[in-house]
Amino acid sequence: MALKPDAGICRVREQIIEDLPSGLTLQFEATEGGCRLVIAGRALPSGSREILFDAEGRVTGIGAAGVKKLHL
Repeated sequence: MALKPDAGICRVREQIIEDLPSGLTLQFEATEGGCRLVIAGRALPSGSREILFDAEGRVTGIGAAGVKKLHL
């Protein structure tokens, strides 16, 4: 995954966000050494997706939620 030039670090609290117009639910949770984002909803024909981030905000894995992740 590409980082924006001069990318800053942003912080997001653990939370679940339901975006009714899109039908998507975003779940942010802290993990040991990073963060996990789960994206779920009817709009995802292949099922829920999970993105893992390290403590510096870099993507370390991506895949179907609840399934072994493709680690980058």
